[in-house]
Amino acid sequence: MKIVEKRFRGSIICRVLGYPISYGIVKLLFKNGKMELGEISKHVGRSKQAVCSQLTKLRLVNIVRYEKKGNATAYWIKYPKETKQLLEACEVMVERMSRRLDTDY
Repeated sequence: MKIVEKRFRGSIICRVLGYPISYGIVKLLFKNGKMELGEISKHVGRSKQAVCSQLTKLRLVNIVRYEKKGNATAYWIKYPKETKQLLEACEVMVERMSRRLDTDY
């Protein structure tokens, strides 16, 4: 895979996770494991349509997988180890920036 394509894919993942609802969904799925759309919608406090839209984006960037059983669709994290590392890196960065803001202002 070319370097340009890797950068592009990385930027798309960051872009999708840049939405608070997507980030929240990923954290929820990471914490709870496989969940159905209705459960996810209830936990994040958004409509099923809004959650479904974000899940579609997460599926397209290969963060989330899904499985249909009848009328129900269950979602889970595709790469749990890598996703955990990504979430932890984001949280460390936010913590570091927050400390810096506290001391600078």
